[in-house]
Amino acid sequence: MKIGNSELIRNIDNYCINDLGIPSIVLMENAALKVIKNIDFQKFKSFTIVCGTGNNGGDGLAVARQLFSRNMKIDVFIVGNHSMSKDCFANYNILKNIGIDIKHIITCEDMINLREALLENDMAIDAIFGVGLTRKIEGIYEEVIKSINKSNSYIMAIDIPSGMKCDSFGILGTSIEANKTISFEVYKKGFLDYEGEKYIGTIIVEKIGVPEYVVNKFHHKEYLTEIGDVKNIIKKRNKCAHKGDFGRITIMAGSENFTGAAYISTEAAVRSGAGLVTLCTKKSILDILKSKLVEAMSMSYEDIAFEGVISNSDSIAIGPGMGNNELTLKCVKNILSKNGCPVVLDADALNVLKGNLELLKNSKRKIIITPHMGEMSRLTGVDVESLIENRIGIAVNFAKEYKVIVLLKGYNTIITDGNEVYVNSTGNSKMASGGMGDTLTGIIASFIGQGYEPFKATIVSAYIHGYCGDILSKEMFCVNASHVIEKIPYVVEYLVK
Repeated sequence: MKIGNSELIRNIDNYCINDLGIPSIVLMENAALKVIKNIDFQKFKSFTIVCGTGNNGGDGLAVARQLFSRNMKIDVFIVGNHSMSKDCFANYNILKNIGIDIKHIITCEDMINLREALLENDMAIDAIFGVGLTRKIEGIYEEVIKSINKSNSYIMAIDIPSGMKCDSFGILGTSIEANKTISFEVYKKGFLDYEGEKYIGTIIVEKIGVPEYVVNKFHHKEYLTEIGDVKNIIKKRNKCAHKGDFGRITIMAGSENFTGAAYISTEAAVRSGAGLVTLCTKKSILDILKSKLVEAMSMSYEDIAFEGVISNSDSIAIGPGMGNNELTLKCVKNILSKNGCPVVLDADALNVLKGNLELLKNSKRKIIITPHMGEMSRLTGVDVESLIENRIGIAVNFAKEYKVIVLLKGYNTIITDGNEVYVNSTGNSKMASGGMGDTLTGIIASFIGQGYEPFKATIVSAYIHGYCGDILSKEMFCVNASHVIEKIPYVVEYLVK
């Protein structure tokens, strides 16, 4: 699903109207019909439609007319005394000609009828502000939004909840808290906010008659990963295949205090379908891990066969539990300085890159880095708060500069190669526990080793990782790494079908 901002919407609208000759009021009518499509008329019979004076308000007035034509009870309000946009005014006049009473809210005294309607009706439809809002909401608009939120009505927002930023994260003072948002053409960038779910509820993105090539003409290659994207990437296995066909994966991980990280990342690679997995770790913890990893091979860095394993690998993961020390830096330098297979850098392999970013620039390998916010802050020198405000932009710029794939962990994980951006749509807070990042590293290394193109492998791995957590969280209070690892092959099988 495409992600876009207000500039994209303006460009699309202008092209459709000026170049294709599609009247803007036709797009408005299409939008209204898509809102109607998403209303359960078995459940909702009466409606409070609250409109602004711009085109979002026009959408709301068109929805009111469609509801009236279906013999639904409606109460229609317009907030503010600004002059209406052309299409908003056209729909306003149609409603007046039909004989529908439209109440204007300009002062707090005008709020009485709104509160009564909200008390009586089943659904409130928010059509006050659209994607073009940039100013802080205050005055009568703030009072109206607060009244809608306090009501017991089911709240449906048109295109974007009034008060929510479209282009970045956050709200403009206050915002509608919708149960459902019917958005048009693209998933709005503001919906990716950490707190976004509180305001947007369930999101439905509907097409309103814009040709797809027009959207593509202005779109910036930013997408929300959906299950169909993943199904299109994952391949069924050839019935004649053997373990050698599914990759030789090497995991470099673990230290005396972090044997679990080595175990988890290795086991995740095994359970994700890798043909042959080898853990390379410190000699002091080798015996402990050998006894646990019955389906993977293991060796120490000092092993005579170590260099041969590295050179024959189809993918390598470095970092989980290794420690931020000279040994880790030495391992990273050793691998990145040689030609060979793609490399996944996680955890301490990222920490040792601080001040050593030339290792990324100078390497001839395909590199995937998987930082969380703290690690990305250390790599870039950008504070975490600023990172949260501009996750996509910072990740894209880093990927471009260092020619790597960046997977920036967090709510709506960002995956980018500097050209395209995919925002992961799976995962939840019940997965917030130690070992989850190690699990993801193992999955990514596994899919790359199985022959998937590294960028696609990273997209798929993030989705599968979160999807496992989403399924498990339906029946569990908390989801641990071991739970996810156990679930991986079942989820992959489901996605392959």
